[in-house]
Amino acid sequence: MTYSEFEAILDGVVGMDDFAGDTLKAVFVVVNGRLKVTAAVLFKVGFDRQGYADRAWNLPLRHLADTGGSGPDMGAGAIKLACKSQCSVTWHASSLWDPDMSPKSNTFVRLRDAIAENRLCLPTSSEPEPPLVQAPPQAAPPNWGMPPSQPQPPASRPQQWGQGGDTINSGWDSDDSGLTESQLAALEQEHRNKIAALIKQQRLHIQTLKNEAELELQGTRLKLEKELELARQEVSRLRNEHESLHAQNIALREQNEAQRKQLETMKRTRQLELQAAQQTEKAEVEALRKQYQEQMKQKIQEETAKLKEDIELRNMELMYRHDVAKQLREELTHLRKDKIRLVHEGGDKFLERLEALGVSFIAFHPGAGHVSILLSDMPSYMENPIAYAANKCLVSEEHYRTWLDHYQKPECQAPLSSDKKCGCRIGRVDVPSQFVVGDSDRCEKHKPRSYGDNVVTFRG
Repeated sequence: MTYSEFEAILDGVVGMDDFAGDTLKAVFVVVNGRLKVTAAVLFKVGFDRQGYADRAWNLPLRHLADTGGSGPDMGAGAIKLACKSQCSVTWHASSLWDPDMSPKSNTFVRLRDAIAENRLCLPTSSEPEPPLVQAPPQAAPPNWGMPPSQPQPPASRPQQWGQGGDTINSGWDSDDSGLTESQLAALEQEHRNKIAALIKQQRLHIQTLKNEAELELQGTRLKLEKELELARQEVSRLRNEHESLHAQNIALREQNEAQRKQLETMKRTRQLELQAAQQTEKAEVEALRKQYQEQMKQKIQEETAKLKEDIELRNMELMYRHDVAKQLREELTHLRKDKIRLVHEGGDKFLERLEALGVSFIAFHPGAGHVSILLSDMPSYMENPIAYAANKCLVSEEHYRTWLDHYQKPECQAPLSSDKKCGCRIGRVDVPSQFVVGDSDRCEKHKPRSYGDNVVTFRG
């Protein structure tokens, strides 16, 4: 992205959701019209959980790019480089990062390739570079792990011209004995500069390795310290648990021993109490047995005396009842005799006078109808009217009473259970002599079956 777009991110105009909660390694690059890098600042920027840049971030990227140290040649000469180990402003070094100079993932190679792709469509210039002015020999910059650049054109190298104008060599040779002292000094200075650049490069590489090793060592140390702390905590926990279990074991042993002694004491006490209780119980049982026998004997005597008294009272009461019954029978006999006498003396004469006057005594009885009672039958009729009516119907008194119940309430008398009868309405028989017990008082369902009609008599 361009610097203006990066400023929009810093101002919180837009957010980067892909980098939310991360710290991003970025590079501020200055390129020329031919897309060649001239300056680079390797810096870090953090993003919050919403994807917005850290509001406290404030690095002078342009100042760091202008005041950066010497870097690798990326096609336009040695670039100005600002990184963690090479920063012109010391207090900003913690916000920078060192480049990776390994052959597989060299930071400057990746940066050069990314600029060459020109995904941002930066404007380019096709004008040729101005010719280089020959300058006094300087130390060649270190390659920073990059592949060697293309050879310089012949005009950029010091040349020696002979009589015919041909090139004799393309550099100074330290073994040429025809060099002047100034040339030797320049060559020596060039070698020193190369050695200094190599030493600087190696120091930077060593510093980077030291930083990485220190970070790794710090992480390993922190991890080991955490593991050691966890191990110490676990050992302390196990030691405390062991001590607690040991103390509990001792306490349980003491408690077990105390309970065992207490149990033995209680056992001996129970045995003594049981023996004493058995002896006491035997004496108490014997005393209770004797007391029970005496009480039972006394109760039996008392109950026997009461029963004898009750029997005597019952006998006396029975004798009294016999006497009373005898007296009542005698009185009843006298009363009957008096009744007969009174009837013969007073009632018969009165009835005879009524009969002489033509008065008839008629009574109605079901089944017999209106019955005329003779004066001579009056005593027997008055004594038992039902028997008199049954005699008139030529049936027994019991038969007449059964028929009379049927006549008054013609229902089926077939028993269904011990206390329940059928009770169905049936036809009433008006004549007592035609009433058959067990047949006339039954419904069609409960009448006895008669097979007389199905019998055939065969004569021999």
